[in-house]
Amino acid sequence: MINFARQLLEGETEDRTFVNINQLEYFVTVMECGNFSMAAKRLFVTPQAVSKSIGDLERELHVQLCEKTGRSIEPTAFGRVFSLRASEVLSCLADLETLAKSQSQAQSQEGAVSLAVAHSTCRGNVLKDGDFSLFRKTYPRIELSVSFRASGACLAAVEDGAVDAAVILGRANREGLTCIKLHSIPPHVMLSERHPLASKKSLTLEDLRGVPIAEPEDLRCCRSTVTEHFRAKGIEPLYVPLDPTPAGQKDFLDKEHGAMFVVADPSLRKAHPASVVRPVAPEDIAPVPLCFVRSNNDGKPLLHLEHYLLGTATRLRRKRA
Repeated sequence: MINFARQLLEGETEDRTFVNINQLEYFVTVMECGNFSMAAKRLFVTPQAVSKSIGDLERELHVQLCEKTGRSIEPTAFGRVFSLRASEVLSCLADLETLAKSQSQAQSQEGAVSLAVAHSTCRGNVLKDGDFSLFRKTYPRIELSVSFRASGACLAAVEDGAVDAAVILGRANREGLTCIKLHSIPPHVMLSERHPLASKKSLTLEDLRGVPIAEPEDLRCCRSTVTEHFRAKGIEPLYVPLDPTPAGQKDFLDKEHGAMFVVADPSLRKAHPASVVRPVAPEDIAPVPLCFVRSNNDGKPLLHLEHYLLGTATRLRRKRA
């Protein structure tokens, strides 16, 4: 198909013929309408122009594409195949034109939008600053300001009007806000590689009974979700405040044999090389939703960002799969 399209567009046949797009469009339209008159009306030209174009095309290709039967025009056996292929070529060209127009419109969009993204220095992250580089290239005239902070602080920033939108953990049911689920984050647990549970490929909540657990950072979503699931199993989680310093986190994992709920982020291994990350059994804790929250302002820059984040989430799901 690609070679065929190239030959048609570049005019490469054995005798070096030259086919133009109008000839293909005229021929396909005649095949769809069944006669020159109807095709001419659709194309806003004269029937003579359509007839001449088809004749020129047949002479250049050295094949008969159609024949007249009464008042109708019928394709030859080869003309029928040629018409199908020509339709595909025209469809591809239309797609290319649409793509080019979309890119041109994207590059001309102007405005500014601010986004707060849920971030943790020690629990791992789903979205990082590099994930927004493609947005900036696609929409060079939209000024995107991205800040990273705790999930609860992100939601508060949207509610206070400090930012236009946020990516948060959990859902936000607030009047005046639109909340769209982007991704589901399966919970994982980080342990010291010397921890008795480190040899297990996955962990259950029962495995964590009595184990010191670093208090979840996001009290609104993560702590309540984790606590509910523990208590549903008849387990009271043993939460311990986590020292925010790297040394304190290392001591918690190595000396206190603690556990931390985290995101499966490869960078965690760099920060904690003597640790392992294990998934939690899916029947014990459901994935935590990662959501895009914005004000009910339908400005184009904000909608472009929403569309971009949905596409980014799709790529993340495919990568995980």
